Amino acid sequence: MGVENIERITAEEAFVRAKGNALRRFPAPERDGERLYPLASPTVTPSFRIAEGDTVFAIGSCFARNVEKALEGAGKRVLSREFELGDVGESLGDAANFFNKYSIHSVTNEIRWALERETFPGADVIYEIGKGRYCDPQLGMARLDFDLETILAFRHRYLDAMAAVKDADVIILTLGYVETWYDRRLGLYLNVVPPVQLIKAEPDRFEFRVLSYSDVLGGLEELYALLVKHRTKPLKMLVTVSPVPLLATFRDMDVLVANAYSKSVQRAALDEFVLGKEGVDYFPSYEFVTLSNPTVAWARNDYRHVSPDVVNRIMSNVLVSYVDGAEAAEAPGLLTSEGLRASLKMLMKLNHFQEIVDLCAANRELADADVEVLMVEATAARRLEQLQQSFDALTKAAEIAPGRHDALERMIMLCRPMRMRQEARSLLQRHETAFPGRSEFRDKVTWV
Repeated sequence: MGVENIERITAEEAFVRAKGNALRRFPAPERDGERLYPLASPTVTPSFRIAEGDTVFAIGSCFARNVEKALEGAGKRVLSREFELGDVGESLGDAANFFNKYSIHSVTNEIRWALERETFPGADVIYEIGKGRYCDPQLGMARLDFDLETILAFRHRYLDAMAAVKDADVIILTLGYVETWYDRRLGLYLNVVPPVQLIKAEPDRFEFRVLSYSDVLGGLEELYALLVKHRTKPLKMLVTVSPVPLLATFRDMDVLVANAYSKSVQRAALDEFVLGKEGVDYFPSYEFVTLSNPTVAWARNDYRHVSPDVVNRIMSNVLVSYVDGAEAAEAPGLLTSEGLRASLKMLMKLNHFQEIVDLCAANRELADADVEVLMVEATAARRLEQLQQSFDALTKAAEIAPGRHDALERMIMLCRPMRMRQEARSLLQRHETAFPGRSEFRDKVTWV
């Protein structure tokens, strides 16, 4: 499976196109370095637009959950977060792996069963792991302490929720891993490792499989055919690769090498998959994260969980690139107010104070409307000994958020190094009127 070449044009056409591509050369410290560090900002060329009222359905690995939350926070209706799963669902809550689909086959299984319910294997996919205890390796490792009839009813409600994929205006697919597990008896790829007790009881039933390029591409094409077959709306679809690496590998090699294969083979397959498909785009969230400075890219002091600030920045990029009417900032690669705020937080982690000040200056209108941005700008300017600029930012923050005592108090404290004693007295009177209960702060300002 696969085309002979991803692309084929004449040499003359290639040189003409290269000449007109302003982003052709890889960034260097002295040229376009800000496009790569501290936060990579790959550019996209959308082939479709997302209308303001369009609904979204996200499916795939754990990064898809980040995408859902960010889009929901941005005011989009996310159908993949609208579900009623009864007592079983309530018992699971946000159980690890429950809504995540780690391989293309796991995604395709659920979509096929949801849209063509007669293909659902029923009780065969519910594995008994003890008396009155079951699990479903299609959903994750969560234990299901209910009777089989209740679990099956829940399973159909889950598929009802998955069926919303045919009604959503926009589908976001995030591929995870290529290390998979296969049930030979059912002829079915699983989503997670089957229970150890079942492997011991039936050692020949399950296989560990590493997907190839053609496996991934074939799964993508199968999923696409299912969606086209059952949807009445035009398909608008963003596909990407999760930046979250393997926690561990079952292959006989360094996990770093195994992870590189896992991500790169899926990334390569997506380039061929999108060829000639109207309304299907690749979005580089994987590149956003993995090419960025690790200090800002990862959260929880590890190299696996993507920083919420980076997720916000990525989704801000999605919104302004694809959504009509999304307000863009002036700096290349920077997007909405949320994106500006996220970028400043990341720069603050690196103590890049001058870059913070410059970024706010380049996006003055957005900065002046956001109190959090102004507070960060004030801090950065203060660290640079740019006292007047820090004072000005705090003044704006106090104006748009008069209920915040911290902006006014920082203005008062700045009056001392700026030798503005009379201004400090005036601000203290204002502080006493606005925040009578904070006399402890005023008592400390003895230099006035």
